[in-house]
Amino acid sequence: MRAGQKNTGPTPLLVSVGAIALFGLIGVLLVWLSGGPADDLEEKWSGYDIMIDQNCRPGPLDKKSAREDTAEYGSLHYLLNEAPFFPDCDTEGTVCFQSDKGNQHFVRIFYILDDGDEVYRSDMIPPDSHIQKAKLQKSLADGVYPGVCRIELFDMNTLESLGTLEEAIIITVQR
Repeated sequence: MRAGQKNTGPTPLLVSVGAIALFGLIGVLLVWLSGGPADDLEEKWSGYDIMIDQNCRPGPLDKKSAREDTAEYGSLHYLLNEAPFFPDCDTEGTVCFQSDKGNQHFVRIFYILDDGDEVYRSDMIPPDSHIQKAKLQKSLADGVYPGVCRIELFDMNTLESLGTLEEAIIITVQR
């Protein structure tokens, strides 16, 4: 009977490194295939002919702001940041808009300055979702800009525009 021998050559090391690399690759592949929150929204609303905003995420902005009661057709339960802040025009700012779970409409939001200049427009935001951060679509110099957030409601079956709401906002851009 022979005593056990250790294999000290490069083979065990190569096998170990290969196994770690293989498991790492499998993990990355599984995460990539599972998609992200935006993919979940796209899948959930795939039966509708809409373009969901790329910054839209499922659920409320935070658990405390969740409102689940059903909104009457033609009305909207939402949260809106009335003072969005952007570090500069090339960086995402604090849009913080939420369409509550009980809503019966898709919405789209626009930031329009007092001079009529549109500086931000979202794609569709479905019920029970939010946009926390997004970039402005027009360059603004540092400063404070009064304006409105126009919220357009759409019928979920016909995609017909049902009207708009407007809320006063003040956009701050600061480098």
